[in-house]
Amino acid sequence: MKKQLLFLLFALLALCASAAPNDVFSVGDITYSVTLDSYSGKPGIVAVKSLSAQGKAKTSLKLDIPGVVSYNGYKYKVGVINYDAFKGQSNISVVQIRYNITRIAQSAFENCTSLTTVYMPSSLTNVGYRAFGGCTALRSVYYANATPSSTSVEPGSFPWNSGMTLYVSKAHPNSKENARKVTAFDYFSTIKKHEYACDFILGEHGYFCVTKAPLSDGSTRGEMSLVGVYADDNFNYAWSGAYNNGILDFDVVEIADSACLGNTNIKNVYLSSYSKLRRIGDSAFNGCSSIEWVQMATSSLQQIGKYAFKGCNLLTTIKLPENVYSCSAYFVDGCTKLGYISVDSKNTNYASYNGILYDKGLTILFRCPEGYTYKKVLDSNSLPPTLKKVGNYAFEYCKYVEEIYFPYGLTSFGIGTFRYCSGLTTLQLPSSHTGWGEGSFVGATALDVLYVNQEDAYGLEVSRRVNEFDDCKRGTLYVGGWISSFNWGPWAKWKNCKREAYDYLATNGLRYTIINGYAQTVDGEKFDGSAKLFYAPHNTGKSEIVIQDYITLPGGKKYAVTSVGTHVFGTGNTLSVKTNLTLGKHVRTIAEQAFLDQTNLVGLKLNPNLKVIGVNGFGNCRIATDVILPCGFTTLESHAFYNNSFKRILIPSSVTKMDSKCIAKNNYLQEIILNNAQFAYNYIDLENVPKSCKLYVPAGSEEAFKKNQYWGTLQVMEGAYDFTYQDADPYNTIYHMSVISHSPFTIDGVTYAGKARYVYHPANKERTNITQFTATFSETDYTHGANKKYMMTGFGDRALDMCTQIQNVETGKMKAFVHIGRRAFANTSIKNFEVPDTCVYLGDEAFVGCRQLSELVIWRNKNWTRKWGKQLYGQNAKDFYCYVPLREYNTYKEGVLDWEKLEGETIFPVDRLNAYIEKSSISDDRTISVDYPVDWKASGLKAYVVHQFDNSEQMAYTKQVASTPAGTGLLLKDFDNKLDIKLKRPSTTPSTPTNLLVGTPRERVDVYRQSVGYVFDSRKKFFYRPRISEYSEVYSAYLKLSSFQAGSVTHINIDLYSQITGDINGDGEVNVSDV
Repeated sequence: MKKQLLFLLFALLALCASAAPNDVFSVGDITYSVTLDSYSGKPGIVAVKSLSAQGKAKTSLKLDIPGVVSYNGYKYKVGVINYDAFKGQSNISVVQIRYNITRIAQSAFENCTSLTTVYMPSSLTNVGYRAFGGCTALRSVYYANATPSSTSVEPGSFPWNSGMTLYVSKAHPNSKENARKVTAFDYFSTIKKHEYACDFILGEHGYFCVTKAPLSDGSTRGEMSLVGVYADDNFNYAWSGAYNNGILDFDVVEIADSACLGNTNIKNVYLSSYSKLRRIGDSAFNGCSSIEWVQMATSSLQQIGKYAFKGCNLLTTIKLPENVYSCSAYFVDGCTKLGYISVDSKNTNYASYNGILYDKGLTILFRCPEGYTYKKVLDSNSLPPTLKKVGNYAFEYCKYVEEIYFPYGLTSFGIGTFRYCSGLTTLQLPSSHTGWGEGSFVGATALDVLYVNQEDAYGLEVSRRVNEFDDCKRGTLYVGGWISSFNWGPWAKWKNCKREAYDYLATNGLRYTIINGYAQTVDGEKFDGSAKLFYAPHNTGKSEIVIQDYITLPGGKKYAVTSVGTHVFGTGNTLSVKTNLTLGKHVRTIAEQAFLDQTNLVGLKLNPNLKVIGVNGFGNCRIATDVILPCGFTTLESHAFYNNSFKRILIPSSVTKMDSKCIAKNNYLQEIILNNAQFAYNYIDLENVPKSCKLYVPAGSEEAFKKNQYWGTLQVMEGAYDFTYQDADPYNTIYHMSVISHSPFTIDGVTYAGKARYVYHPANKERTNITQFTATFSETDYTHGANKKYMMTGFGDRALDMCTQIQNVETGKMKAFVHIGRRAFANTSIKNFEVPDTCVYLGDEAFVGCRQLSELVIWRNKNWTRKWGKQLYGQNAKDFYCYVPLREYNTYKEGVLDWEKLEGETIFPVDRLNAYIEKSSISDDRTISVDYPVDWKASGLKAYVVHQFDNSEQMAYTKQVASTPAGTGLLLKDFDNKLDIKLKRPSTTPSTPTNLLVGTPRERVDVYRQSVGYVFDSRKKFFYRPRISEYSEVYSAYLKLSSFQAGSVTHINIDLYSQITGDINGDGEVNVSDV
């Protein structure tokens, strides 16, 4: 009994133990041979040896060879199918080889004559010679390995049966091509992809192929691709996509190309829980017409292939998850009810804008869903302003969209962009668009209105494709240039063509085209580019047309309106009512024929920045308001204001071109202000301009204009200007300004538009209530709303001539005062005037006839650049004197000597020319000589002559004098060099004193060469005899002695500074005053 129990115990232990190498066991229909036993919980490895007794007993066997087999509680990985394992087993009809098996040995299934179908996994990397040789019934082989080779599938491994089909994996785009390269597959008449060519069939989830094998020790997870569905509801359930085949782990990372192609029974696709899903392949759900919703909200998804959901006709919305970086623009083609594509806000590659798919930067439009139901959703407020490109087929089959208005910035659209947009009636393309994809309008049968905002069709590639619009209705073509440039090629097939294309439509109906899109500063304001008015409706019935200063596109970009295009109202169209036009403040140019023949244009309000009016810009209008061209305006082309109704026009100094017919046929003209003397020599057509019309020209050019045979027919007079003080009526102000420089500059943070002068106008003398003229540092031009500061630099010719009411001219604030023109202050009642040191020009007769003028001071120009004209003064007050710098006195005198003594004058002009000693220019005491009689006492100076010399004392004795004749040499004592001293003339002719000082008022003298001469040392206060050449400068003096007097004396003291014996009070004399 004990022996029997012991035997049973050993038998039980044997059953529970792991099988050892070379052990054989059977499970189900198969017998296995152990090659590696199971240890430490790790699976062993077995090979398939043969059919088991159970398997052999079956008459028709569908053999399923597992990848993992369990025996006595231990798991074994099935690795290979041995040589001759099933050779000659004619009862096997189907073989399913599971994942893990890597090799089918030679003749493993040879002569299995009933075998019709074989399923092989991707793990199978070796199929031996004649593995299926002699399997005469074999017709179908499903192989999940997408990259087989002739070394992995040996030649001769399959029979030569006719009609065999090899089904390969969907998990690889080139699996068919790869299979055709394998010699062993040459005997298969057909090779195609099929979901049954897989590694795993999971009933609740579908068919799967391994795309990346895990390591054999299970340390890494494998990856697999879903290649088909097992049941129609496979995507209804939340599943992480993780799978364990018994010993190894796998994750679903892909839904393969065409995985569910044409499956019309799938209704929902729930992928949110697939935690490792990275890709949805091309045509993965193509033709799944029953899908109603798709949820892809998994952070792992990165790629969506082309046609992934094509033909999902019940799908209404779809959303791209946050990490998708590659999505085909065609992934929802054929989804006729899809009305909205959304994108997770965290996605860095794609974005949705109003339900349309774009790149993240909203610069490329990839796809508008075919079920987009908003008829006019793509207007200027619904497309991103950043849009630059539209992709291929982006709007294909969008049959509900009727109107598309692309914003400025779009540069091109791709191939087939609007194919079969059967509802599209209107398409607008901006001026930035130049690239046209081929075949873009195939099937766009309703397209009736097309805006092409280009000036010329010749530069457009589409112009060479004659049949481009053949499918379209082709009603009206709106262009941005001359119609004649669109009368050829595909454009010629449109029924109507109009010049009304635009980039921006304003609320008042005006249409603008953007000229450029580069950042710029215009009139001190920053803009993203500039635009022009291209078209304005002529029949609105409104009496006001206001051109905007700038336009603002959706997204906030601003474009300054800097020009007005040609034929603004369209060729042949005229305004229906009397209309006033206001230019935006940034408009620079009015193009040729912009407003030609607009006889109802009666009012014009210009801006401060206009520069050019082109040929016939306002030709044959009826503008009745004054035309005041702003300072800075440069060009009036031919017929610019031909045949209008205004009475007054101002043409500023900035005008450089004035065509001959620019103001012809203006028969209502009463006044022309032409502030540029150069046109006095030009031909001008003044047809129908009344001869009574006044022509105001710059002072000094009147005679030249009168001599012109054309201008001379008018009433020519001086008085042209550019602007007035605070834009006042020129007849109600005394301040008229003319710009002399239009170059802007900045000083101390203040920007000036240029430089200007005060100029003459006949109205100046009529303003009798104004007695003072106050000049300032700058004057501001407010014409047409301008705010341009001009630095004032002086007075032009005749600026205040004949203004007898003016008693004072204040110029202290005019720090840049450089110019006084001819007769600038003539015949005024000013009492005194100081010409500043900044002034470099004094015109002829500038102060003539100023009867109250008693003193004119001309301060020295430190740059020595001053020029002066003739007869600066004359007919002034009886006590009038003009003071000039002493160091320049002779220069002025030489000029004044040529002046005439005017009527009523009792003395010559030179006798009214005095000098002044400038402060800080000499030492305290000095020698001096002046070339006219001087009253030193009246001038406030102590002047001395040297009347005696004592050789023994080596002393020069001086005597103070009150006045002296011209040229007298003198010594000035106690001179204050901090003051400017005017040297006044005496009322009577002074006598000539005894004097040893010799004056040098006209030219300098070399004292060294005089016999005997001495120079005054102003620092040591004595005379010394020079040992080398040393000069007494002009307006100075030197001491001269005879040889007898001088003897050998080299140093002479002066009694004013050196006391002699008994001279107690130091006056140089010994007398009772010293007691």
